[in-house]
Amino acid sequence: MKRNFTVCAILAAAMILIPLAAMKQGETKVVSDIDDPVTTDGYISVMKTENGKVEELDEREYLIGALAAEMDITCHDEALKAQVIACYTYVLYTRENGSSDDLNGADISDSPQTHQGYLNEEQRKKKWGEKFEEYEKKAGEIVDSVSGQAVYYEEKPIMAVYHDLNSGKTQSASTVWKKDVPYLIEVESPGDKLSTAYSSEVSFTYDEFEKMIKKIDGVTLDKDKEKWIGDVKKNGDYVESVEVCGNKISSVDFRTALDLKSCCFKINSDEDGITVETLGNGHLVGMSQYGADYMSRQGADYREILTHYYPGTKIQ
Repeated sequence: MKRNFTVCAILAAAMILIPLAAMKQGETKVVSDIDDPVTTDGYISVMKTENGKVEELDEREYLIGALAAEMDITCHDEALKAQVIACYTYVLYTRENGSSDDLNGADISDSPQTHQGYLNEEQRKKKWGEKFEEYEKKAGEIVDSVSGQAVYYEEKPIMAVYHDLNSGKTQSASTVWKKDVPYLIEVESPGDKLSTAYSSEVSFTYDEFEKMIKKIDGVTLDKDKEKWIGDVKKNGDYVESVEVCGNKISSVDFRTALDLKSCCFKINSDEDGITVETLGNGHLVGMSQYGADYMSRQGADYREILTHYYPGTKIQ
């Protein structure tokens, strides 16, 4: 559940990945304009967000496409295995807990904002270019090595959410989404601090800030610019709300309006405008992809990675 990521390439440049054996490609069946498609064992039905049509995919093909969409293929093998299992687990979770009406009867959508991305073979060729055959072979081997494995809590597939990188620790679902989930709690992720993308800074003139913040309904700015930013409520590094001219705005709305990378941020203002320094990238809940890659390069296998980021769970 996040966008294309490149952070793993930073570590990968200094390390040699193990060559992978060629594997046979999965088949695809397309089901269009069906009101209630039935998903059979070994297949995953995916709603295309661009047109609402449902495509029924071989599990292997889907997981190769999800891995290609969601994580840099140059990451370490064990981190990629953890990602594949997270993707598969999330499908099982949405199949059991999602609204089939919203998905036109499918198991999941291909929206990375709502669920997780998927790239078909043509899209993978475009993304990987001259490296397509090498990366396709690697992705297939990774998927086959963990085929059928998923993460469970109390015998049910978990909501296996993940993100790019964080401030050095993940955030709990209760902090970010105001929902208690026993396996989505705060855990340390020290490797994230080593990323060159760990922090970012963006500056706005007052005119730019005014234009962007007005995307939030009900916000009216005072003529006195010194009063624009008020109390910032934080839970550790994570910002819960920001007061803008007396309006209490959730950090998620503030982040969306200003297109910030995460809700871990600091706000500074001067006579020229407003500057926001952000830590991490993504919603910060669940598995950190950069952290997973870091752990794998320190010797952790995919099971250790998954049980670290989803404590109290088991893989089967």
